[in-house]
Amino acid sequence: MVSKKRAQGKARKAAKAAKAEAKKKEDSEQQGEAVLEAQIGRMRINDAVCQHGDYPSKADERIVTEFIYAYLAEYNDENKWGRDLATALEGAGKGTSGKYAAVWKNLDMLELVISRFLFVATRYVLNGDIPQASINVTIANYFEQHVACMFRNSQPSIDGPKILELHDADVHTLVSYLKKRIPCKCLDKKYKEVKHVKKMGECCNPCCSLPERRAERSKLLYCTRCRRAFYCSRECQKAAWPLHKTFCDKNSAIQANFDANKKK
Repeated sequence: MVSKKRAQGKARKAAKAAKAEAKKKEDSEQQGEAVLEAQIGRMRINDAVCQHGDYPSKADERIVTEFIYAYLAEYNDENKWGRDLATALEGAGKGTSGKYAAVWKNLDMLELVISRFLFVATRYVLNGDIPQASINVTIANYFEQHVACMFRNSQPSIDGPKILELHDADVHTLVSYLKKRIPCKCLDKKYKEVKHVKKMGECCNPCCSLPERRAERSKLLYCTRCRRAFYCSRECQKAAWPLHKTFCDKNSAIQANFDANKKK
């Protein structure tokens, strides 16, 4: 039988270890926040004239910065587990919904979050790092859609295929997306350089025979029921129907209910 003194000693050691672990986690978070702030700071120094719309806000910038770091940490953890893109974005949202509930419920803060990701994405485009720009645009769009659903009531749910399309977007699509959202003309020159690039989209038939299932976006057909699946041909649309049906039924019902409520 363990003596009372020994049990108390073990309890003290366990409490000390837990305190040390909590301190380590806190230091790690603070270091991560500092890295993020330094990254944003360096970008601002390199472009002291224009912030591409990332201007001071009435939202609490310190909390927003902490939130962005926490969200990215959760997102990276989700990726380590091999989650698909939509699951990783949603998982990061759930992972930050407790501690940062105030951010998720505050439109001003969310708009500042969006502007930060658009700012960083624009800087990456101007620096020639398209893959990193795509990641930041993808996350910005996820937050834009969240705002559209929860605050503006302009769409019924998150459009996963749209997010995936931006994640895999060609440089023309990427630059066009950013150019429409930043108030400056910093991407005008870049847009002229890439506007000849055909805007491409992905056929939703997993057995599509096209290279990487990609086709010119203007020629893609879309599902008229759910409006969230695109195909390079009617043959691909028919072939994919058994897989698409459940997704289509669910999202069609959500869209129909949304449209009906808006008419009331």
